[in-house]
Amino acid sequence: MTAVVVSHNSARHLPALGHALLSGSLVPDRMLLIDNASVDDSVSCARLAGFDVHEAGCNDGFGAACNIALHMAGTEFVLICNPDVLPSPTALEQLVTALRGTTTAAVAGAAFDRPFRARRFSRITGNLWSFLPKWLQRPLNRLALEVPIDPDKNYVVVDYVVGAFMLCRTAAVLSVDGFDERFFLYSEEEDLCRRLGKRGWQTIFVPTVTTIHKHSTSSEGVDGAVMAPFRFHSLYWYYRRYHSRVYAELARCTISMCVMIDRTYRALTRRRQVYGPGTITAPFRSIDALRRAHERRARATRSVRG
Repeated sequence: MTAVVVSHNSARHLPALGHALLSGSLVPDRMLLIDNASVDDSVSCARLAGFDVHEAGCNDGFGAACNIALHMAGTEFVLICNPDVLPSPTALEQLVTALRGTTTAAVAGAAFDRPFRARRFSRITGNLWSFLPKWLQRPLNRLALEVPIDPDKNYVVVDYVVGAFMLCRTAAVLSVDGFDERFFLYSEEEDLCRRLGKRGWQTIFVPTVTTIHKHSTSSEGVDGAVMAPFRFHSLYWYYRRYHSRVYAELARCTISMCVMIDRTYRALTRRRQVYGPGTITAPFRSIDALRRAHERRARATRSVRG
């Protein structure tokens, strides 16, 4: 089994992750890091932490880096793991056991939060629900994109799992041509699980496998607000792939309107913004434009801190 980590300026997380993987009840045969043109010490930190390093030389996104690793792995299973994840000591062993015991499954995922919830494929109503205040979400829980499950079950068949810590059958993933590289960041695991499902493969969620996810892989402290434009851009392209053009256009207009309302409300009430600059227009822009804007902000942040 190969543990694969995609890094972009993730140096500060790699020592702890390397230690967690090497000290677990099941140690990977190989730990492979694909570095997407980091400007920090990711490469040297990864080698010191026990990773083999492949320097991609550019940042073509998470899916593209995972595809490089899938072709390099040469093992039955590949663990896709974010740099900022800390798995429990038995997490990897439990995922391998679950996948080996479920021959119809190609992907097994872990729990990141409580209460334990299973992911459902994205749809407009679910996106709208996520923008609602808590008091209004409760009576409309049936619209949520996540549903509660029994945490004592060995595993549950789900639509998809979070890609921050998921175990894949290498051959199955390669049979559907790996990750779709048109998704630069976000939604790529949802798309992968959906394509695998069309080939007859199941995705399972193992609630007893617990991990800690810090949600900030960058040494520059990049948070969810800064990355939100990429999330909503990928969501639009997900709808373009699996729904009609009319549905996709309605979805991106709805998402942009909800983000605009949310940002306006937070500005008026002086609350912390959870959607960064450019998020409103992100579904209408090209991925290259979003990447250029993000890189300009990152350079500005580094110059201020330097």
